[in-house]
Amino acid sequence: MDYQFQIKGISCGSCIQKIAKFFNDQFGIHGLSFTNNNSTIKFSSSAKVDIGQLNELLSTIGEYTLSDVTNLLSVPDNTQEVPSYKPIYLIFAYIAIISILTTLQHGITLQNFMVNFMAGFFLVFSFFKLLDLSGFAMGYSSYDIVAKKWYHYGYIYPFIELGFGLSYLLFGTNIYLNGVVFIVMLVSSIGVIRAKLSKQRFDCACVGTFLKVPLGNIAIIEDVAMVIMSFIMLIMAIQL
Repeated sequence: MDYQFQIKGISCGSCIQKIAKFFNDQFGIHGLSFTNNNSTIKFSSSAKVDIGQLNELLSTIGEYTLSDVTNLLSVPDNTQEVPSYKPIYLIFAYIAIISILTTLQHGITLQNFMVNFMAGFFLVFSFFKLLDLSGFAMGYSSYDIVAKKWYHYGYIYPFIELGFGLSYLLFGTNIYLNGVVFIVMLVSSIGVIRAKLSKQRFDCACVGTFLKVPLGNIAIIEDVAMVIMSFIMLIMAIQL
């Protein structure tokens, strides 16, 4: 039987981890997921779930409250939320086209293309994150390995990306810039991959809260692509 709860009291990534562990320890559930900026929790259970009992048990681990229990068993499949990566595809297409056109004006080389693409990538994705900084910080802390331990990193990360984007416009071939980008994006990739392997569903914070995009393989490809590009740029800078 599938259930959906509105949940209050989540303030950071550690809350999500605590609640997820609680449900896994107390009940035989599967398919646990947090959606709608972590205000909704969904899961499936072979046993009947009582909201009163859940709230009583949840009070032992924190000030969390469940409400509006919805039994989703009778809801037709075609009304279920369908994950869509269309926004990501469109964003990447726009960045790629602009990067190609800009590269044609300044010389067709792999290095020029990567500088333009990485500048566009970081500027566009930092923009979406800054639209709802607090919402991004909460979502990011649910799976990023740094933000899990230091919640405020989620408030800083969009500005780091903004700085990367501007830096690539000014001096994209700089060895120190590409070294820092490589380390930051490698750490970010590890968090996304670990969250994907945990099989818990999270909304990807890569585009903030403005667009609802499920965390999946496409998010891994994004971060890994930045790792690979920055590494190639780093090697090119060392050889100069």
